[in-house]
Amino acid sequence: MIGWDDVLQKTIDGEGFLKEIDTNGFWKCETSVKKYASNLYKDVSEFKMPGSSADYVSIDFMSKQPKILRDNHYYILRTGGGRFVILDETKFPNSYLDLSISDSIQLETKEDPEFPELYKVFRKDVNDKSKQENSALEFPNALGCYDLLIKKLFGNVKWYVGPRGLKHSQFHMYGKKSNGEPTDLPDYNGPEELDYTIWTKDCILLFEAKVVDRENEGLDIGWHKMAYPAARFSKINNYTIKPIYFLRCKNIIRLFVFPKFQFHNDGIVINDKKNQIPEKIFRIDL
Repeated sequence: MIGWDDVLQKTIDGEGFLKEIDTNGFWKCETSVKKYASNLYKDVSEFKMPGSSADYVSIDFMSKQPKILRDNHYYILRTGGGRFVILDETKFPNSYLDLSISDSIQLETKEDPEFPELYKVFRKDVNDKSKQENSALEFPNALGCYDLLIKKLFGNVKWYVGPRGLKHSQFHMYGKKSNGEPTDLPDYNGPEELDYTIWTKDCILLFEAKVVDRENEGLDIGWHKMAYPAARFSKINNYTIKPIYFLRCKNIIRLFVFPKFQFHNDGIVINDKKNQIPEKIFRIDL
């Protein structure tokens, strides 16, 4: 059976691919991945690509990048609407993180004795596969952890939970080459999702949340998971944006707090390594 790995092999073996990689450092697909693949194998009856386009080009973790690309020092980045680019990581260092959980600051939890059933429901929901990400994000609020987080980051200031959810966005993308210079990449035009926000009077904490099963899983999250939703706030000049990676594994939540998000011109940089190192890591035991 012919599938996605065969599409990738045929793509990177093509003369046009290598020419674009040599010239630009990336190769771009300007149609949806399924349409591109179908055209490539239009005469092959046993070709199949089940699922959605996002299954192939929206890749959260470096470890989930197709092996055929990793073996050749390439990686995929989605550009919206099923479109994507394949980048040469020898020219554009990859945009995935390499986080450590060895050192963290404990955030104590506190339950209100007047609401015992609330905490029972939260505990049930965070173990329900269909609800666990949303419930995991809200549970620390009910436990008083976000109050402590804000105090440790900013002192005793007022804060509110802000907007979140799916949005169609358009923005310019840049990649830093090995020499550190930002270079134009294809623009993004498609859906992006913001998991959670907390607003103070001058800062937006922007959360990307993942729930994993194993302790060392999820530490290679793609920076685009925070950079794409950050783009929706690029024109709010009086606010600082601070990305937070919310990683839950079983009964432990870790919050990786990153420096102020740096926009470039009118867009985002997908591999700004200097700003992809957490300033602080917090831990919550549920």
